[in-house]
Amino acid sequence: MRLQRLWKRSFRAVLLVAVFSLTACSGKKEEKVSSDNTQKEYVYQPSFEEVDLGMKEYIGSSCLDDGRLYVNYSEWIEDKKNKEGGFSKNYFLSCALDGSDVKKTELKEFKKNEYILNMFLDGEGEKRLLTQKKQKYTLYTLGDDGKVTDSVELVLKKKDKSAGNEEDSFYPNYMTFSEGVLYVGTGDMKIYTFDEKGKQGKTYEALSYIENLFSTPDGKVYVYGSGGEAEEYRMGFQELDTQTGKFGAFSSLGDYDLYNVSIMQGEGSRIYLNDRNSVYSYDLSTGKLEEEFNWLNSDVDGDNVSNCFFLGDGKFFVVDSNYDEEAEGYQTEFVTMNKVKSSDVKEKKVLTIAMAYMDYDLKREILSFNKTSEDVHIEVKAYDAYEDPRKQMNLDFTAGHIPDMININYGVSYDTLAKKGIFTDLYPLIEKDSEIKKEDFFPSVLKAMEKDGKLYTLPSQFSPQFLATSKKVAGDREGWTVDEMLKDYEGMKKGTVFMPYCSRESFVSTMMTQSIQDYVNWDTGEVSFDSDGFIQLLEYSKNFVSDEEYDYEKEESMPVLVKKDKLFVSQVSLYNMNDIQMYYKLYKKKGGLAVMSFPSSDKNNSIVISLDGVALAITEQCKDKEEAWKFVRRFLTYDFQKSSSGSNGIFLSRQDAFEKKLEYAMATKKYTDEDGTEVEPYESGWGWGDYEAKIGPLSEEEAEILRDIVSRVGSCADFGKEMEDIYNIVNEELEAFAAGDKSAKETAEVIQSRAKIYVSENS
Repeated sequence: MRLQRLWKRSFRAVLLVAVFSLTACSGKKEEKVSSDNTQKEYVYQPSFEEVDLGMKEYIGSSCLDDGRLYVNYSEWIEDKKNKEGGFSKNYFLSCALDGSDVKKTELKEFKKNEYILNMFLDGEGEKRLLTQKKQKYTLYTLGDDGKVTDSVELVLKKKDKSAGNEEDSFYPNYMTFSEGVLYVGTGDMKIYTFDEKGKQGKTYEALSYIENLFSTPDGKVYVYGSGGEAEEYRMGFQELDTQTGKFGAFSSLGDYDLYNVSIMQGEGSRIYLNDRNSVYSYDLSTGKLEEEFNWLNSDVDGDNVSNCFFLGDGKFFVVDSNYDEEAEGYQTEFVTMNKVKSSDVKEKKVLTIAMAYMDYDLKREILSFNKTSEDVHIEVKAYDAYEDPRKQMNLDFTAGHIPDMININYGVSYDTLAKKGIFTDLYPLIEKDSEIKKEDFFPSVLKAMEKDGKLYTLPSQFSPQFLATSKKVAGDREGWTVDEMLKDYEGMKKGTVFMPYCSRESFVSTMMTQSIQDYVNWDTGEVSFDSDGFIQLLEYSKNFVSDEEYDYEKEESMPVLVKKDKLFVSQVSLYNMNDIQMYYKLYKKKGGLAVMSFPSSDKNNSIVISLDGVALAITEQCKDKEEAWKFVRRFLTYDFQKSSSGSNGIFLSRQDAFEKKLEYAMATKKYTDEDGTEVEPYESGWGWGDYEAKIGPLSEEEAEILRDIVSRVGSCADFGKEMEDIYNIVNEELEAFAAGDKSAKETAEVIQSRAKIYVSENS
């Protein structure tokens, strides 16, 4: 049978899923050596080859057949006479795996506004291409030259076609062929089948959301997705019995949860999964999952990988497309990943960075650093493939697997890790630096990040958080105690909402989270949940309903509540400088905007920040702190922070970069800055229900409010695993308190006892 012959010859790779999206980032242009800290017997070594395929467009989808790559792409043709400003042309292109012998043809058979969804090989090795025009789907068969040899429309049964405009409408997200039948997985968790004539056959109801659909050389069909409730919605595989329509036992990925994966057929029962961060091997017969290689550690941006094919014999062929701003188009690069013995690889000094989740700026700088460094190679250990990234990271740290650097962001527990003494003080490294000085940064931000006078990390950018209200309420105050805040609220007119969408749980957690230093001190191990202020918060929480009881649809929008003088405070997180205008304009007729701190025992006026961007710390176990600093400092330079997010007004730790961003945010006319940055007046809008506000350049008064906010920065919110556990303790006891089992004082005492034990065990 031809299916067996197809499998035996050269392990033809089959594209089984939709295409990756592309982002801009350059890759290596020469062969480099990759190192693996786990000292595996074998590693993957990449070789790079930049190719010219005569196109600057992104690659729509591709497949590999008999040593040639086949791709499709669309080219936009500008045409002023066309009412849409132009039209698209679809192309079919093939080339050898070294980029030579390029052959291209226009797909003229397609109708106007007919879009290509996917191109793949079927079970017989034929090139298939699926298109869409409105609700019409057509499956084409193409020859090696791109000429259409056959086409059929996928015809839905009447009952399915009638659901075309419903939320669960038919849309082919994933598809695969098996034994001449096309299987199509859709967003409504159904699997449709079609014969060679496009006629719909059996329909299967998937057990849960379909993340992927593929078939193996022996004709078996598998669904990749999340398991049912018994599996706690873990990611894994189930075989579909095409005769009975039943699904086999669910096989999970263990501690891993991989999303947005493409799947490649390997040898025997082995398949390969690519989630843009790494490529994993998975044995369908044993359920064993192993990481083969990490893209970033191989000097490849996984987000730029258009497709990856398993060639057999320990080799992968990679199509990498990245956007080149100077060329104003996509550049294509072919990468071959070769499995070699570790002993045959010339290793550089490797410095590792651990992070709960990957950050784009961090990825970009790692690629840039590795491209220019001759002696050091930065490698990452990102935990986002795990079901609980923070938990797994903490387990590794506890087991003594300490990296050279840690990105203190996205839920990493800065306070508890600092208490354990694993960080290096950055101040001595800054003092030795010829360019970066302590005086470059906001004193308030430095103070917020210090621990006993030592600086372990400094964010490239941050987000201020505070309570917004009117000056009619706050007067000249900037801080208050819990008692003062609640008395002010009691003095408001009847029907006033304390805070938008405020349930019992959110009331306590918001006040506690942003003033956590009043309740937990990881440095000393002191816990103060039995304080009068916290008891008062618990007692007052009786005035709010639970999350489950809260009717969010009945509450009026925040702007309407402000307009009617029916809102006490609103929690604010500023991610962009211009965001301040929203609140400035809302409260302009209410006596003006008052920026209030969260309540504290000493009613200080300090502002809480959360970390954005990159916040790297160097560990005491770092193999080479001087080399690590060369990388960390990249995020603290004026040039880097100024270039962050273009000319948008984000909050930066450097004073000079912040002022430059503020200058851009206040621009009232277009100009080119001295370094070539093109600045245009900010224009945007803000809508909330029926309320709309035009957002434009900042006024001097608004700029002064922002400067004041930054000068008041006093603490950094901790969203790490340990703090989440503390919140869970509070919420558990809050539920018992709401049920009337204990008084507020008794509840606070229980929380105090449980939290003190937890802090003691985790400090």
